[in-house]
Parts: sequence; structure tokens; C-alpha cells
Amino acid sequence: MNQRGKQVIRRSWHWIVLFLCTDIIFIFVTWIVRREAIASVSLFLILFTVLMLIVGWWAQWRRQKKDEAVLLCFLDAPGEKTRADVLARFGDSLPAKELCARLLSLLCQINELTVDLSGYREYIETWVHEVKTPLSLSALVLGNHQGEMSPYVYDRFQYIWHRLNEDVERILYYARLQTGNTDIKYTAFRLDDCVRDVLEEYRPFMEEKKISLNARLEQAQVVSDRKIVSFILSQFMSNAVKYADNREGSISVSIGRSGEKIKICIYNNGDGIQPEDAPFVFDKGFTGNYQGQSNATGMGLYLAKKYGEKLCADVGLDDGIPYDKGFGVSLVFLL
Repeated sequence: MNQRGKQVIRRSWHWIVLFLCTDIIFIFVTWIVRREAIASVSLFLILFTVLMLIVGWWAQWRRQKKDEAVLLCFLDAPGEKTRADVLARFGDSLPAKELCARLLSLLCQINELTVDLSGYREYIETWVHEVKTPLSLSALVLGNHQGEMSPYVYDRFQYIWHRLNEDVERILYYARLQTGNTDIKYTAFRLDDCVRDVLEEYRPFMEEKKISLNARLEQAQVVSDRKIVSFILSQFMSNAVKYADNREGSISVSIGRSGEKIKICIYNNGDGIQPEDAPFVFDKGFTGNYQGQSNATGMGLYLAKKYGEKLCADVGLDDGIPYDKGFGVSLVFLL
């Protein structure tokens, strides 16, 4: 028996009780008037009751099925025609009219919000592309005039440029995630080359904070969206650079293969996280009890986790690192 049939029985229990009470009364009267006929009369009453209950249950089930079909049509395609069908089905009563009016109002609000959200995404993407133009131009000018400035000044400008570019990219990916338009394009690429490109982007950050790098990159190829993978790794590196030890900071990056899995792990030797904070590391806005957390937004690892799910890859904490020995995150691909 399906769920709809069970609901019909629950709603018809009073009719079942009424039929049973009626049968008992008739059987009792038959027993008083003509006891020798009680067996045949009882059998007839029971069969008649069962038949009526089955017919009533079937009629109620059919009616409920049609009611649901009319309501679903109205919800799938709200309009005057489907609204008229609802009113014709349930009667031109005030509750039915109010229900239709409220549903139509809510659906209109949802449509307006969808349009607004789409406009917001388009505005953010346009703004990001407009901002990227002067950023790209500044990178070009900086590269052309590298010989005219000291290495220290050049690295400082590189550091500032990368910080701005990182924030702009994060805004763009967040806006796309909110609207569900992630534009995933799967291609085959070398994962170790992708990691090297990200490490090169963060070289000015590591030099600025005097962080050493230990990279063990095994050659590996995956099929995924290289641009999104680069973004996820950028969030890992941003987090690693931000929370590495202030005096003797170090970051370890590794690519390893285990069976049908390829795992990228990025580890820093900072203070690590408390065990009670571990379940919330990838939550939106979570910053934990890190030193210098006032400058954190709690969005980087959240976006990395969400885009990892979009790519069917596993983003999580590295289980091989004790909580008091640093902080490591991993990206795992299934082959």
C-alpha cells in the first residue's frame, strides 16, 4: 500500500468505526429477534461492510489523486487557467481563492528574486572583468619596468597585485556559486603543472613573509576543470600563507597516488586548529581561533569545499597531521 492509500485510511477511520458499530447493532437486533438467522445475517453484514469500505476507499483515493494532479498543475504552471481549475475542483470558496492568491504572489516574488539574482551575477561578473583590465595592465606595466626598480620594491608591488587579484577572483567565484552558474568545462590536464602555476602565483606572498616551500609533485593527469582546480588550490595556498608560523614559516605541497585516488595536500606549520573547530573549518564565515583572524573572511575554504563538490572531488582536512602540529587541507580526485 502506497503513502496516498495510507493517508486515505487514516482520514476515513471514523467511517470504519461507524460501519462496525452499525454491524454490531444489527447483529444484536438479529440475535434478539431471530437467533437462528444470526450466522447468515452476520456474514452478509460483514461482507457488505468490507465491500462498502473498499469502494469508499477507492473513491476517496481517486478523488485525492485528482486533487493532487490539479494542484501540481497549478504549481508547475501558475496562471488563470490552472487557477480556474483549482477553484472548480475545490469550489469557489474563500479559502481556495486565498490559497491561489497567496501562491501566485509567492511565485511572483520568487520570479522577481530570480531575475534580481541573475542581474546581480551579471553585474558582479561585469565589474570583475572591468577591474581585471586595469589589473592586467598594471601587471604588464610592472613587468616592463622591473629593471627600473629595486627587487624589494618590485616584490612589494607584486605582492599587492596578487592580493588584489585574489580578492577579485574570490568575489567572482562566490557570485557564480550563489546563482548556480559555475560554467564547468572538463578537460584532461597535468595536475602537477597546475600546482606549479599556483605556487608561482604565490611566490611573492611567500617571499614577503619569508616562508620556505617544500614541494613533492608526482606527475599526474586528471580530467576536470583546470580553472576551478586552480582556484581551489589558490584558496589552499592563501590559507597556508596566512597562517604559517610567523618566525620560521614553511609550507609543504605534495601530490600522491593511492589506488584509484590522486591526492593533493597543502600543509603549513602554523598553530593548527582545535579539535572542536575541525567540523566547522569549511563552513561559510568560519574563522576559528587563529592568531590574526580579524583579517579573515572565512570564505576561502568554504568556496573551495563548494567547488570541490561541483567537480565531484573531495575537499577536506588532511588526516595525517596532528591538530597541534600545523594545518593541512587536501583535494582528492577519483580516477
